[in-house]
Amino acid sequence: MWRYGYKLIRRLFEKRTEGQPLRAVLESKIQADSDRSDIRVFETGLSIERYGDYEQGTRTTAQEAEGKRLITIAKDKGLFIHKSEWNRFGDRKRLPSGESIVYLSVDGKTITKIRNPFAKTVIKNLHAQDVIYEHLIHNILFPSTSYKFIGISEDIDGVRIILQQNYLSKKFSTPSQRDIDDYLLKGLGLKVENRYFYANKYIAITDVSADGDNVLSDNEHLFFIDPIIKFKQPATTVLNHYYELIKSCCGDKEKSDE
Repeated sequence: MWRYGYKLIRRLFEKRTEGQPLRAVLESKIQADSDRSDIRVFETGLSIERYGDYEQGTRTTAQEAEGKRLITIAKDKGLFIHKSEWNRFGDRKRLPSGESIVYLSVDGKTITKIRNPFAKTVIKNLHAQDVIYEHLIHNILFPSTSYKFIGISEDIDGVRIILQQNYLSKKFSTPSQRDIDDYLLKGLGLKVENRYFYANKYIAITDVSADGDNVLSDNEHLFFIDPIIKFKQPATTVLNHYYELIKSCCGDKEKSDE
């Protein structure tokens, strides 16, 4: 699941070295479809009229209802992981995170994040029924740090979504702000918005400063570990937009590779 992401970033930086405009190719519709299939069972029963202002006064109620829905489906489909099983993911890391409990696998290769999907929904502008899609958008934009959906769990205050990601060792360094800007502005075609966001009409990305450790580099590739992605439109609308980009830029190439 990781290979295509490195190919994307490699191609992106090859173009930069050649002096051509930097452009991130959102490739591998096959992988995007595979990621979507992992959560397909949770799309059953979603209302097409769930958007609008209904959560302004009932956000907590909507989140509780969606949490129960995800847990019920997970138990029915064998995708529920009890809290007593979390230690199977390795050693718990005491990392400053407002939304995830983090484990590092015994072999030191995999990070497991047990995420409270509603912890940052205000800043992310996520509706309750959008949270199951959040990691799919990350995977399309930042495939070198893509997430694998593992299952659903539950803590004392509600539902948890369990995701896994390749662990980046301490050999990686922090890139320059110019490199980060090049990827987001020239590569993804975003624009600076309100100083701290990189945005288009679908999303806005933040928490990607060179002053932090949320973006790393091996001197050839950039790795966006866990940026905050704010949704300006429903998650399915955002997904459809990027699926169309994937098909238009890479559909012919995938056919030729078959």
